[in-house]
Amino acid sequence: MNQKIFISLFLILALSACTQSLAESTPQPPPATFTPTLSFDTPAPPANTPVAGATNLPLPLPTFTPLSQTTPSGASNLYAVINVFPDDVLNIRSGPGVGNSAIGALQPNQSGLTRTGKQSSVGEDIWVEIENPSGGTGWVNADFLTEYVAPNSFCADARVNTLIDNLKSAVNASNDDILASQIHSLHGLDVRLWRYGTVANYTLEEATWVFESDYEVNWGPAPGSGENTLGTFSAVVLPKLQEVFGSIYNLHCNDTLDLATFSLEPWPPEYANINFYTVYKPGTEQYGGLDWHAWTVGVEYVGGQPYLFALIHYQWEP
Repeated sequence: MNQKIFISLFLILALSACTQSLAESTPQPPPATFTPTLSFDTPAPPANTPVAGATNLPLPLPTFTPLSQTTPSGASNLYAVINVFPDDVLNIRSGPGVGNSAIGALQPNQSGLTRTGKQSSVGEDIWVEIENPSGGTGWVNADFLTEYVAPNSFCADARVNTLIDNLKSAVNASNDDILASQIHSLHGLDVRLWRYGTVANYTLEEATWVFESDYEVNWGPAPGSGENTLGTFSAVVLPKLQEVFGSIYNLHCNDTLDLATFSLEPWPPEYANINFYTVYKPGTEQYGGLDWHAWTVGVEYVGGQPYLFALIHYQWEP
């Protein structure tokens, strides 16, 4: 082979090897990662997403006071029945699960119940053993039990006022994190736009993006018109919450005030063992006081700690 040609081929091969070596040693960008989206209603929005037309300046942090873990006087190992309607009973069974025979029954408003500490999973349900008021022991579905707190102990518990203040901060700032921190995974949060309308239950996970959800709920017939109210939480429920919690309101413990004038049973009977506050925005003289609005805020105790259990809206019904 011609010596010049041989040298040229040698230089070309060497240059190619060097280029390949440099390419392999140069840091490469990491591969794109996949972030799963949540499956309820709508995917959670990405954090720090700029909003068209906004200045994107940092928003002031809403007021938020962490709840203490102190057990109030009156909170104990006693339990009570919830979510059972007046014309029904809660069966006590010989073992965990509906396949076992009923050996007794609890009334919808029964309280003073004691758990033995035994529990068992049956499908997606948790069953717990209780002391049968008629004697012996039996099993009930834990979803229909709540920790019992006497009304006077509840009204004296300053942590509930903190809970309501945190709800106010969450609502006025549309802050999912604060709202979710006030809800327990046991029963979630029941929301009713109208007293006799749809009950929308938000789990702890769902509460973490409820303000951004585009899922539309049929909230049921509106007072007066009787027409069904259809819309998202933010479009329909949030303005009603902000109207009250963004105003000067009064708090009334376990008192529905004059709400009974417009709702025969303002506080649902299936919530008989759930304490509540009425958050009441008085009406104005301009409208003869008829433009009042109110929310009842039901509170459940889990491990001696108060959590949001239910929100029900009320307004004047023509």
